Amino acid sequence: MILKSLRLKNFRKFKDSLIEFPDGVTGVVGLNGAGKSTIFEAIAWVLYGAVAARTSADQIKSENADHKDTCRVELGFIFGDDSYRVVREMSGKSMVISASATVNGKLAADGAEIVSRFIQKKLGMDFKSFFTSIFAKQKELNALSSMNPSERRPLILRMLGISALDEIIAEIHSDIRGKKDIIEKLELDLADEKGEKKVEKFKNEIKESGKKKEGVAEIIKQIQKNMLAIEKRSSLYKKECDGNKIEYEKICKSKEQLDEKKILFDKKKRLIEEIKNLELKIEKRQENIKEEEKKLKKFENLEQELKLLEKRRFENNGQLETVLKKIEQKKIMVGRIRDDVEELKTKKGSVEKIGPSAKCPTCERILGEQYNKLVETYGNEIAEKNNKIVSLQEESKKVEIEYDRLSKERQALQKKNSYLQGKWVEKEKINTTVHDLSKEVEKEEKDLENKKNELSKIITIKFDEKEYLTVKEKVDTCYKNYQISLDALNEIRTKLEKLKLDQEKKEGEKNLVVQHIKNLEQKIEAQHGIIKKIKIESKNLQHIKMLDEIMSSFRTYLISQIRPTLSLYASELFDQLTNGKYSEIELDENYNLIVFDNGAPYNIERFSGGEEDLANLCIRLAISEVITEKAGSIFNFIILDEIFGSQDNIRKQNIIKALSRFSSKFRQIFLITHVEEIKNFMENAITVSEEENGESKIRIE
Repeated sequence: MILKSLRLKNFRKFKDSLIEFPDGVTGVVGLNGAGKSTIFEAIAWVLYGAVAARTSADQIKSENADHKDTCRVELGFIFGDDSYRVVREMSGKSMVISASATVNGKLAADGAEIVSRFIQKKLGMDFKSFFTSIFAKQKELNALSSMNPSERRPLILRMLGISALDEIIAEIHSDIRGKKDIIEKLELDLADEKGEKKVEKFKNEIKESGKKKEGVAEIIKQIQKNMLAIEKRSSLYKKECDGNKIEYEKICKSKEQLDEKKILFDKKKRLIEEIKNLELKIEKRQENIKEEEKKLKKFENLEQELKLLEKRRFENNGQLETVLKKIEQKKIMVGRIRDDVEELKTKKGSVEKIGPSAKCPTCERILGEQYNKLVETYGNEIAEKNNKIVSLQEESKKVEIEYDRLSKERQALQKKNSYLQGKWVEKEKINTTVHDLSKEVEKEEKDLENKKNELSKIITIKFDEKEYLTVKEKVDTCYKNYQISLDALNEIRTKLEKLKLDQEKKEGEKNLVVQHIKNLEQKIEAQHGIIKKIKIESKNLQHIKMLDEIMSSFRTYLISQIRPTLSLYASELFDQLTNGKYSEIELDENYNLIVFDNGAPYNIERFSGGEEDLANLCIRLAISEVITEKAGSIFNFIILDEIFGSQDNIRKQNIIKALSRFSSKFRQIFLITHVEEIKNFMENAITVSEEENGESKIRIE
């Protein structure tokens, strides 16, 4: 795999950057936090998706980007003989992820998950294996250096993927325990609490239940035999009962006919009696009507008397009203004249008081001779008025006498009216009585006519009382005979029903026994199934144990092959890096790092810190090479992150020169470092810097 180009748009700190990857050793230089590792994280993300990101999806997109902007990574690379272009992007507020992959210009995969699976299949490894094979960190080198052998060994095996084999073996061991548990539980189901085999126990129960079934069947046969005998007796009783019933029904019909005659005969007698009583009642009522009508003769002139009286009362009321009006008029006239008299007296008194020498209150002249004349005139007028009053009073007395007479006459007329009204009420009562009696007579005459009509229809009915009593006694006798035979039949039917219930009960017992036998047979069958399952599980257990032995042997074989292979690859790299000074390094059985100096083996602790770092670097590169070969893929690039560690400038230059000679193994080597002067010793340099606004920029030198 050879990297060709990478386009970053709104990814982390990069707004819009393009990298054309050169061949050879390339330094990726920049201060810590500038975004050097982000470049290679973007490569992993575009290939494998979210699993390759060190943060959640919402932190991948640049903080300075607008929510409408798209976060996009585009990678071009060559793998085998084909040219690949992979694009992955996030868009919209909801960060919808999409991806596509083209091979030689043709669409090969579309969709985020589909592209991830396509890349994994093509490269032959998942993200973890890919990352371990191409990315070597100083932390891993330090770990290999600082760990003791017991810690170094599992780390190397985990990096090489051997730990996955351990997980498989652990699952096999778990399956073995599970199978043993299943077999143990199944074997427990084959015996009861006392340790007896359930199959034998069930078979014995089946034998006992069979005997019980036969005993119940024998009882059922006896019941059926008894039922047959009773059914024969029952048919005889039924025949006798049916005969008695027919005879009883026949005599009942005769009695019903006589009952109808008796009812009509009784009705006939009743109608004759009722007709006789009605005729007497009508006759008596007619006599009462005649007597009441005689009483009405004394009231013949009553209506005329009431009319005359009413006329006279009307006249009297008119006369009284006229007299009252006259009395009132007289009183008013007397009152007015008296007022005039008082006024004249006042005037006369005023004149007498002022004397003849005073002025006239009207014309203001001196009265003089007019005084006496004026006093005399007032006196005459007063006398004349008083005489008028006396005259009116006398007239009023005459009118009042007339009023008293008319009032007495009115009282007399009222008394007479009360008397006549009483007579009228008495007359009306008699009329009402006559009317009511007439209505009753009319009603009774209609009733009499109806009864006579009814009687005419049944007048010829005859009834023999003795015959009726004889038939009635015969009905009672037949009923008793029928009831006796019916009771006998019911009794024998009750016995038959009891036997049927006994039979059903025994049939139920038999069915329960049969069902119990079936249940036992099913339990036996289930026991045979358990035995069969134990055999199957035991066979599976043998197979799993065989698989455990094979996988354990395979693991031992792999581990035995890994150490020599790692030692071989690491020795080749170490020889090149040290210019042949140290031709061989190896991992012993305890995974101690051994360096051969002039053919003599020495522990790594004997050498300087820089040489120790180089040895660990070679081991780490050897691990990458083994992973790549194991996956069947070809990776022509590797990324080394801050590997210089404690190396001095000369050693750093030597490492860079030695790495340049790895072109046969790695066509592209990327060294991530914060050491600025390193780029002076490299063929190519990619400088990553952070602007004041937090945006990262890339410059290729």
